[in-house]
Amino acid sequence: MSSNRASQPIAIFDSGLGGLTVVAEIHRQLPHENLLFLADRARVPYASQSVPLIARWASECFDFLLAHDPKAVVIACNTVSAVYLNELREQTPVPVIGVIEPTARAAVKATRSGRIGVVATKATVRRRAYDVALAHLRADLQIASSGAALLVPLVEEGWTTGEIPRKVVEHYLEPLKRERVDTVVLGCTHYEYFVSIMQQIMGNGVQIINTPHVTTLELVSLLTERNELRSENRAGTVGVYSTDINEALERVVNDLFAEGLPTGQITVQSAQIPPFRARLHHS
Repeated sequence: MSSNRASQPIAIFDSGLGGLTVVAEIHRQLPHENLLFLADRARVPYASQSVPLIARWASECFDFLLAHDPKAVVIACNTVSAVYLNELREQTPVPVIGVIEPTARAAVKATRSGRIGVVATKATVRRRAYDVALAHLRADLQIASSGAALLVPLVEEGWTTGEIPRKVVEHYLEPLKRERVDTVVLGCTHYEYFVSIMQQIMGNGVQIINTPHVTTLELVSLLTERNELRSENRAGTVGVYSTDINEALERVVNDLFAEGLPTGQITVQSAQIPPFRARLHHS
């Protein structure tokens, strides 16, 4: 028998469109759950901002999601996961899942040579978030990192195929190829849109970790443990909120959810984010 929290939605947050890949995977694995996604596209990318500003913006968006009384929150933004995840967890009794920890565990499990490549935003690389998470799991790893600043704006503009995106991706993967990594971590959910190009460039002998998949597995495990999986045998809804709506957003939503959601089960709405009012949860 499920708990009385089981009917509450699952909230997902990202600075932009990358988080929709996580939303789509959660819906694939948990089709009966109601999902609520917020993209702060008016302020994307977060990676180029200072930590205090990232913290403030993340808290404002987090507050917006908490107002919908979710049973769990997934931070599908690597930058926020890297610099402010623990602080967000302190703001609420609701469980909060980041993307770095499950992705790092999957990478350590996948590597054969101990050579792991990380492609991430400059903020995530600068904070060495994946280096720390990976080294904590296995001390003898050789980690090669590449900061990829241009991939996020390409996704936000809907430019994920063609010769120019391929050249940009090749440029960012070159340091990883030189280090002969056998496993690649995508340290930004925006980069999931380039997986097929990356696989072609790196070759079939290199495994690219599927962050949406492994993060969703962690979510499923959490909800199962808490007895909060929704038991109703009908399709859940997907509510997409964005601080900026344009054709690129609508196109990505249509592409990701073209199949598997009945008409009317997905909505796209504008989000007005109020200023954050500092508060701490004391358990």
